[in-house]
This record gives sequence, structure tokens and C-alpha cells, in this order.
Amino acid sequence: MTNFARRELLSLALAGAGTAALANAAPLRKSKSMQLYEPNFESLNQHTLPDWFDDAKFGIFIHWGLYSVPAFAPFGPNPNPTAPDMMRTNPYAEWYENTLKFPDSETTAYHKKTYGDAPYSDFRKGFESGAAAFSPDDWADIFRDSGARYVTLVTKHHDGYLLWPSKHKNPHRPDWQSKTDIVGKMAKAARKAGLRFGTYYSGGLDWTFNPARVDNGKAMIASMLRDDAYDRYCLNHYYDLIDRYRPDYLWNDIGYPTTKSMQQVIAYYYNSTPQGLINDRWLAAREFFSGTPEEQGERFKRLQSYFKQHRIAPPPHYDVITPEYSPDTKLLEKKWETTRGIGFSFGYNQMETDSQLMSAEAIVHLLINCVANGGNLLLNVGPRGDGTLCPMQVKRLRDVGTWLRAHGDAIYGTKPWRITEAATKDGRQVRFTRKGNTLYALVLDGSDKPLELADIEGLSGREGKLIGGESALARAWAFDGMN
Repeated sequence: MTNFARRELLSLALAGAGTAALANAAPLRKSKSMQLYEPNFESLNQHTLPDWFDDAKFGIFIHWGLYSVPAFAPFGPNPNPTAPDMMRTNPYAEWYENTLKFPDSETTAYHKKTYGDAPYSDFRKGFESGAAAFSPDDWADIFRDSGARYVTLVTKHHDGYLLWPSKHKNPHRPDWQSKTDIVGKMAKAARKAGLRFGTYYSGGLDWTFNPARVDNGKAMIASMLRDDAYDRYCLNHYYDLIDRYRPDYLWNDIGYPTTKSMQQVIAYYYNSTPQGLINDRWLAAREFFSGTPEEQGERFKRLQSYFKQHRIAPPPHYDVITPEYSPDTKLLEKKWETTRGIGFSFGYNQMETDSQLMSAEAIVHLLINCVANGGNLLLNVGPRGDGTLCPMQVKRLRDVGTWLRAHGDAIYGTKPWRITEAATKDGRQVRFTRKGNTLYALVLDGSDKPLELADIEGLSGREGKLIGGESALARAWAFDGMN
């Protein structure tokens, strides 16, 4: 049966044909126990987070596209989000095309000096050369050796360029997609290396449909597309990604055109991939901008409250919260996954030097903080335009992997304890995780001092066992027989 026929049967069933008719008509359901999700929030909210994701703890994000060829952004942390032209100094290299629209930006000065008046689209030739030459198996091996358990690849960023040869072509730029099936190659390589594979898709922004310059956070939300043509475009792309690559994770960004289409995508995905999950960035643009100015104003107030947590206001259904570059790693109302680059950018930024990237120690400490508070870490890798990985980033991934091979018992498959953090008697910071009847105390310090905790109920007088040996990044002790 073709994928189109499968979708048509599913649509008929969800429209009221009934689960029995669907089961008799086609082998859509892989087992009788498979739940049929309907495209409404009541049904979708029955979906539960798959255990594999909660146990994995550590994943790799990949931002690779045309922006990886110029590989430039102003260096530094995110500017004040309330500034009217904050995007002029955007440190995200993947936003190169938008930052280039500011006549007085550092990006524009760099572009004129290096490329003259060449349009952004000229970077396609260099990128496609890199895409034809890149080694997905080498990438996947490095990601596996880092200790990551899953990989999420950007398939379309805000510039609209597709990293797979979709039959649903861009109506404004029909050839605006990679000749190399990057998504397919990366999916195959990741799974060969034993990693789960997820896809990122920019559902809220596409500068080929709306090329207006985005000046700030409010303008970004206002520029979200919500017309019927773009809604169908996104829907078809998601069906295409699901049918072709069976992603374990659908990672949408910024927002999505309409609630109806979003519900169709998610229901189809859950029925196709029972152990899949979606993130929280599916804010429905059409519904967000519906109603009176007063109602829209209230929605913006709610949105701004979520911005303070470095996240987008979520729709009524989602599986995991995805804060971005958030300094806070505290427990949230639902399973969460923080994401950030090794530097200040997701796309590769050639301006970032070794000293300006997170150290392996800082990455390990961030991972420990996330896990102790019930979260995952999705750490971004930005490949270079020629398809090679930055050696400075690879070195950090290898060092993190070495630590995880020795201390993974205290990370993978664990849950938060009743106390998430404490300190040793000499003031060193400690984080806790648990697995069954074993409690792990992870000290954010590489010294060889013994573990002497301040008085903690249930631990007083107990002596832990050092696991993994000494490490300059962090040390871990196990306490067995805990309730």
C-alpha cells in the first residue's frame, strides 16, 4: 500500500469511519494493541512520553545549511530581547540571511567585504558540494562516542531550504532543496550507530514565503505564516518526512500555521510511530492572531511570560518542553530538554575561538544539572560548509563521551531524587540522581577529595562507593539500598 493510500485511509477513519473499518481495510496498525489517535487534543493528550527519551538524557542537535558556508555572526550572548532591533546583532549564524537585511550590521559588513553583492542564494553551490562529500557515518560515530543516545537534524530552517529532495517543491523557489538526500543519509547512519533519529522543521517561519526582515522577538511571532497555501506546504512536508524517514522525534520550531493541520500531523505521526514524541513549539499562528486586539494582547502577555523561561508558549498538547540557552535547569511542569550550541550559535560560526566555546567540563556539569532536575540536554553541533565537523567541537564531544563511558550509570535511565542538589562540608556542589534503590551523588568538582556531605536525611552515616574512578570533569558516588 502506498503512503498516500495509508494517509487517505487514516483520514477516513479519523473522520468517523471507525477503528474497525480501518483495521479491516489495511495493515495500517502494526498490532491490535496499537492505539488509534484522532486529530483532536483530547485524543492526542492520551499519548505518553516514550521511556527511551526519558532514559536517553543526552542528544545531539545538527544545524547545517546554506548559512554554514559564510559561517558568520556577531560574537556574543543573545542581546536584550526588548531592544527594537535586537536581531541586528543576532549571534546565531543560521540567521545570516535575516541579519544581512540590516544595512549597518556586522554581518552585512562582512558579507560585502567577502562576497560583494552576491545574494544569499549563491551559497547553495558551495553547500551542495559539501553535502555531496560529507560522511554521515563519520558524524554518527562521533555522536555515538560522545555518549549521546539520539540525534535531531535540521531539515528546513527559516531560510526555507530543504535538506531532502521533496516532491512538494517550494512555490517561490522550485529548486530550493538539496540534491543530496541529507536527511535520509543521516537517518541511516544514526540508526546504524545505534542512535535514535529526530527531525527539526521550521513550521513558523519561512523567509521564502515571507521575506520581511525580523527585527525582534515580537516581530518574529508576528511574521509567523498562517495562510492556507503555507499550511498545506507544511502539512505535506511533515507527511513526507514521516513516511520517508520514520523519525523518532518531531521537533518543530517557532510555531505552526493552524491548529487543524497541526492535529492532523501529530495524529498521523503517533499512529505511524507509537514510540515517537513531539516538542512544545507548535504555537498555532492563525489562532494566536484571531479575535479582538484585546484577546491578542492577552496572548502576547502569556507568550512573554514563557519567553522568560526561554521557551515558546505551548499548544494544548506536547510531550516535552524545549527551553533554549536557558541558564535555569530547574524542574518544570513536564519533561523538558534544554538546547544550546557549544558556543553562542547553533550554525557554525567561524568567529568563535576555542576559548569562547563551552569546555567539556562545563558541558558535563550542564548535563548533570539537567538530569538531576528531570531534563535532557540537546547539545548542538554546527558542521562547516564543506561537510566537516569543527575539530574544537569534536574534541569536546570526545571528552564528554569518555566521562559518560565511566559514569553513565549515574546518568542514563535515572530519575530525580527528592533532593536535587546539596553541598559537601567543604562547599563543593553536589547533584543527585537515582536508579531503583541506588542513589548517585555527583560532585561538580574534579578534585580527589573524599565525599563528605553535610547532614542529609537518609544519608547521614552512609558511605558511598566511588564509580568511574577519578575524573577532572566530575566525580560520582553510588549509595546502594536506598528507599
